[in-house]
Amino acid sequence: MMARATAFLFFLFFAAGAAAGGSPFSVAQHTPGYSFAVDAQESWEHGRYFDARHRFERAAWWADKFAQYNLGVIHYRGDGVERDPARAWAWFDLAAERDYPAFVEMADAVWAELDENQRRRGRSIREELEPRYGDAVAVERTARYMERQRRHVAGSRVGFVGFLQVIDASGDVRNGDDYFAEEKWDFRQVVQQEKQIFDALARTRVSIGDFSVVEDDEDTQADSARETPEH
Repeated sequence: MMARATAFLFFLFFAAGAAAGGSPFSVAQHTPGYSFAVDAQESWEHGRYFDARHRFERAAWWADKFAQYNLGVIHYRGDGVERDPARAWAWFDLAAERDYPAFVEMADAVWAELDENQRRRGRSIREELEPRYGDAVAVERTARYMERQRRHVAGSRVGFVGFLQVIDASGDVRNGDDYFAEEKWDFRQVVQQEKQIFDALARTRVSIGDFSVVEDDEDTQADSARETPEH
């Protein structure tokens, strides 16, 4: 018997609004990684794993922790790539650097499965990912980009946005005050909202996807690692 972490893609951005009882629009809608993550999800659901992985990598570059976690899932499960638990752990651990409980739990569960050689390799991969995808560089990069984008899309209309109606990327008609709200364009505030959502989910034990450790017997381990994700 061995404990195997059961990994599913994590699409909390789309469920978080309902869980938190707030706006129906995602807190992450203005982040540069959002559209990449949305497209990656669609590609993954249609079995286009190569495309999904590269789109998640684009989102991950923009400090998207959900994309980083999902890259861990892809490498853990072996979706379109050779299964690689060490590389999966590196992505899970990077996704967990903000201490979101679900991601910390997954990183710890996968770490417990690795042997010493895999752990050494996982730490090496994690060190390679840090300078490109870690929060120390990626948060500032994303925050600067979002501020530039806000100034660009608002332009001279800032100060009069309450009179505007905006059609967003999904086709929804939005009030200007809602669309241009500062907290939705300030990436650091977006991160804080994410943290509040994760903390609330942890307190209420709401489960989005499955990030638990389950006991599998040897005959079912391979099947459980490839199980169809829940949404």
